[in-house]
Amino acid sequence: MSLLNRKPRPIKRDREFLRDDRLIIVGCDDTYAPKQYFDAFRLRGVQVHVAETQDGQSSAQHVLNRVLEIEVNEDDERWMILDTDHCLKDQHFQGIIEAITDARQRGVQVALSRPCFELWLLLHHLAPDDVKGIADATEAEKRLREVLGSYNKTKLDMTKFLVQSVPSACRGAEELDATVKVKERPESNTSQVYRLWKSIIGKASPNQLPKALWPLRDELARREL
Repeated sequence: MSLLNRKPRPIKRDREFLRDDRLIIVGCDDTYAPKQYFDAFRLRGVQVHVAETQDGQSSAQHVLNRVLEIEVNEDDERWMILDTDHCLKDQHFQGIIEAITDARQRGVQVALSRPCFELWLLLHHLAPDDVKGIADATEAEKRLREVLGSYNKTKLDMTKFLVQSVPSACRGAEELDATVKVKERPESNTSQVYRLWKSIIGKASPNQLPKALWPLRDELARREL
């Protein structure tokens, strides 16, 4: 059965939260870090469900297929988080561009990181200028080990990425992203994961958010004026 004809499978909404929670479905090409990261944040009013990589299938099109397979309501969202470390050259570039185009046509939002999701994690601790020169995923992980003392993406230590550091990470990532001319093929380091966080925050009412996220919520409200 083709994906177009397949009935989306439902996600059971967490009974610990409000019955009218918004659901954000996230697909990613990283098997480990993004799921552990977002699973650690338990926000009232919004649930983030990360669809895991299956059978090693991590191409952008496979990621898109996974998020499209999950049923959503009108107020829910679908996202893809993609690394660009190995996808912005040769035949890989064409594949990611086709998947991004397909995603947008289907209402799926995209957040790219160059070189990888670890750059987003670094921005919880470092200023934008401190991550601009990171060349690839190997260097990003090495930098995390230097900053944190250790780093294991298969067993993320979320005490190193507390909610209090999310606003500074978002501001740093947005500053980097403002310098990127072609968003689908970033020529310099960036992480658009801040866009996903702003969507999460925008879907919750202030009393449902940790106080650490209120400044970001206020910034979003001011921009809408």
